[in-house]
Amino acid sequence: MAATWFARLQGDDVSPQDRRDFQQWLKADTRHGTAWDDVRAAWDDLSGLEDDPALAALRADALGAGEGAPRRLDRRTLGLAAAGLVAAVGGTVLGRRWLDGEKAASPAADEPVFTTAVGERSTFRLADNSVVTLSTDSAVRVNHWGKERRLTLLRGQAYFQVAKDPSRPFVVAAGDKRVTAVGTAFDVRLEPGKLSVTLVEGRVRIAGASPQGERRVEMSAGSRFVAADRADWAIATVDTAKEAAWLQGRLVFDGEPLSSVVAEMNRFSERKLSLADPALAATPVSGVFKTGQIDAFVAALRTYGLAEVGRSDDKQVELVSPARANL
Repeated sequence: MAATWFARLQGDDVSPQDRRDFQQWLKADTRHGTAWDDVRAAWDDLSGLEDDPALAALRADALGAGEGAPRRLDRRTLGLAAAGLVAAVGGTVLGRRWLDGEKAASPAADEPVFTTAVGERSTFRLADNSVVTLSTDSAVRVNHWGKERRLTLLRGQAYFQVAKDPSRPFVVAAGDKRVTAVGTAFDVRLEPGKLSVTLVEGRVRIAGASPQGERRVEMSAGSRFVAADRADWAIATVDTAKEAAWLQGRLVFDGEPLSSVVAEMNRFSERKLSLADPALAATPVSGVFKTGQIDAFVAALRTYGLAEVGRSDDKQVELVSPARANL
């Protein structure tokens, strides 16, 4: 509604009654004032988005491009374009700011969900300037934006760079566990029957159910938490640069068995690898590979004599041992 009022008040034909109605709306709820300030601030931000594709499309639509004589792009038309950006530019400008304004009070059905497809990586910024990067085939929901900054990792993997705000903890729910931080950077990965959290900087607290009841652990930077079930919780020191390499579209392996490497490569590609020869499963693999680059990965295996291709098509690459390939 704040964006609608903003659009209306930009018109040259705004009436005294319009202004009185606006003042009544503004005073009706304290949240209206917050939303109004957000919309005005977002409009100021648009000065740096003149070349943004979404804004260009709105401008073209407002001008009636391709539909006859052009129309004057007056203040009211620009106001409507600003209102349209709420829907057209999800995750930026108005859409981002609304998480702290009217959006926070919306019912659960309106909670925004951000997703990625297989092989895709996507980054978006929250209203508090925290940044979330989604890995392949992942989804996160922004649940609540009030005294707590609460999100839910629905599937896959996400990296959170949390803006510091001691008065509002940043909480990520994943499965039956909660990861709480104030200002830090951490990675959460949700798999069937398994949750892992890698802490790059700062500290986080993890809480969840266990056979003995509520359980909590504290993590420090450079460590990874893994829970295979409610009773099996473990924290170990890890190379965070290696674990976070997916943020640059790379996967780093250091002696991992080929079966695990294949499973990880498959996460990022619609074209899947398979091991036709069980003897290959334990073969150690080391190297740095680009996500989604199945052919390059297979070429490296062949170059170093670790595996050969049995069958290959646009959906699958079957790996066999070099000895078997020469039969």
